Amino acid sequence: MPGCEGRDALMNSMDELRAVQIARAFCDHTRFLIYKHIAELNEMRCQDICLGTSVCASTVSHHLKVLSESGLIESRREGQGVYYRTVPNSLRAYWRYLRMLESEGRPLRKISTATRRVPPAVQH
Repeated sequence: MPGCEGRDALMNSMDELRAVQIARAFCDHTRFLIYKHIAELNEMRCQDICLGTSVCASTVSHHLKVLSESGLIESRREGQGVYYRTVPNSLRAYWRYLRMLESEGRPLRKISTATRRVPPAVQH
């Protein structure tokens, strides 16, 4: 596909931020099932993805956006339809990155997140 050379190069050099983005994309069950279904059929029209799920079209659209932003899927427009397919190099780069971490025996770094404070219980 024209214009994908840059994405392939980016996926070949997986970094921690990209790996976390992919892990987060897969952490939602519905999103994972959408990815799996697209992968099984090689390519799916957005309308068919919506018909194959129990969630509303706007939620499917959100899931497709997350998968696309993580580099796991790409889209193409044909007429009024939008078709989605997986980007196998993205998944391969992610697996290579995880295998590299495992082979180096490096512990995963704790990702710093904002600490949530639980408010004290209100006494009556």
